[in-house]
Amino acid sequence: MPMNQYGIDAMAYWKRWLPARYAALPFPDTYFTVLGEQVEQQVGDLWDELVRRDQAPPEETHEERAGRLGLLKEEAVRAVTDDLVRLPPEPGTGPDPDDGLESDDDFQQRVTAFQQQLESNSTLVERLLDGEVRIEDLSDDDLGSVIAWMSPAFLHLFGTSVEAERAKGRSI
Repeated sequence: MPMNQYGIDAMAYWKRWLPARYAALPFPDTYFTVLGEQVEQQVGDLWDELVRRDQAPPEETHEERAGRLGLLKEEAVRAVTDDLVRLPPEPGTGPDPDDGLESDDDFQQRVTAFQQQLESNSTLVERLLDGEVRIEDLSDDDLGSVIAWMSPAFLHLFGTSVEAERAKGRSI
């Protein structure tokens, strides 16, 4: 029987974070195939339980329900994998500076910067659409950021284009 995605993910996690335990397994492929099946079964059982206990809000749309059920599935996956797969790392298995992976701090900084840029772009687009700000009022950097976030076609809402703005001397 082929290994499912849960087994593949578990094997990768154990190789990285539990190398001694992984090395002690006599038949790792068999172990992770069985573990993957066990995780899949428990995720399904827990998801069923979460769905049974869930109370749908009145007047919920199909898309909202699908999204809510998807979140319940992710909750089940997280709970089961935290219990069966993502065991505490072995001592000395912290991030390896030579493995090409960023540190948790660097990742968090990147996420924070992305969230700030997303919020800034969202606010700027709302202000443009509400007429509080005009395309001409934006710096080239701000306009370039909005175009990259929304797509160049967004400018057509304002009767212009990237080419027209560049013809005016804008560096976007």
